[in-house]
Amino acid sequence: MTLKVESPYILAEGEGEAPWFSGGLLTYKTTGDQTGGRLAIAEVLAPEGTGSPKHLHHHEDEAWYVIDGELTFFVGETQHLAGPGSFVFGPRRVEHRFEVTSPQARFLILVTPAGFEDFTRICGHPATSPTMPPPDLPPKDVQLLMDAARVHGLEILDS
Repeated sequence: MTLKVESPYILAEGEGEAPWFSGGLLTYKTTGDQTGGRLAIAEVLAPEGTGSPKHLHHHEDEAWYVIDGELTFFVGETQHLAGPGSFVFGPRRVEHRFEVTSPQARFLILVTPAGFEDFTRICGHPATSPTMPPPDLPPKDVQLLMDAARVHGLEILDS
């Protein structure tokens, strides 16, 4: 759904563009297409043990708000266990990663300016149901991931 920046809109629970990415389900509540490139927000549903490798963003700041479950965040030199109601901010050019440490977690990812959603479109799979990815989902090619990261201003620091 592409809207003019001036157009207000409302998405109900479960609505929004939804890729399976990095072991979880992302449901975009807004993307750069709807905000003139200013902001992207995704609601994430992810199982224990999933998360992101250590990386940094050259173009955007990233923040997380935990709704349910627990995640461990590593931002710069700090480590923080974040439960429901926790907010974590990762400024651009600061290395970070996170891991879901409860059986399941639901959280928001906020990215400003927008653009990270383009990376997840390339590196994820379009979700065919509003569930966790199926266990037999084929992995994306590592070279595709690295090339997409470079194009989108991401630096993957480990894998």
